[in-house]
Amino acid sequence: MNAARLISFYLPVALMAVSLLAAIGIGALFFLKRSGEMRANRLYGGLLIAGGLTQLHFLLLFSGLTDRHPALEFLPIYFTLWLPVLLFFHVKLSLYPHYRLRWTDLKHFIFPLAQLLFFVSLWVVPSFRRPEGRYFYSPFYGGLEQALYLIIWPAYIIFAYQYLRRKRAQLRRRSLPRLLWYLRKLLKGSMLFVIAYAILAVSDFISYNYLFVDLRNREWYAGVQSLSYTVLLLWLTTYGFQVLLWGRRLLRAESFD
Repeated sequence: MNAARLISFYLPVALMAVSLLAAIGIGALFFLKRSGEMRANRLYGGLLIAGGLTQLHFLLLFSGLTDRHPALEFLPIYFTLWLPVLLFFHVKLSLYPHYRLRWTDLKHFIFPLAQLLFFVSLWVVPSFRRPEGRYFYSPFYGGLEQALYLIIWPAYIIFAYQYLRRKRAQLRRRSLPRLLWYLRKLLKGSMLFVIAYAILAVSDFISYNYLFVDLRNREWYAGVQSLSYTVLLLWLTTYGFQVLLWGRRLLRAESFD
């Protein structure tokens, strides 16, 4: 087996497969979790499952299965615009367990729901599909969607961090409560990996539009880009595994409200 092929193709495929299975498995267990805020648990479970299914989409593309079976590209399993919103509400409800969702909160789900309906319509009605698959001006699957992804992720992490800072100020405690400490680590790690993904995406955009080099056709770049999302998903999954394993002891629901 060629060493370069092993590193650039088989290793990313293996890591992507492991990350998606782990995310979906851990995410499902969150729906059975009894400690902590129930809605926050389900939101995080939904986040991991949505992240795992999105990884399956990337794996189908990266492995070339969509070249042989083009319809697989339009499976309604692409949830990039859901992930930051689900993370934000998980943090918010973890900090404020007595918060009741309002009609005004629905505005956060406009783009995620529209993205889901977009893919469902493409799957059910094949004539809606574009031959090139992704296209630049699509807000749900294309260049504009990637721009939204790179804007929404940091924005929602910052929004969640503001709630965390507000909660800490309200508690007026010198030491940081365990839950806040772990949520802060979750947000900081997520921001770091999102920034790494953004650097790759911006590099691809500049190379394609100004240097006339399509990095997506370079096997090494495709592998690195796939791993950037994989690392983010593994981070979210590892955090979820810690919560499930040591949740009662380390992330017990403290009396916040």
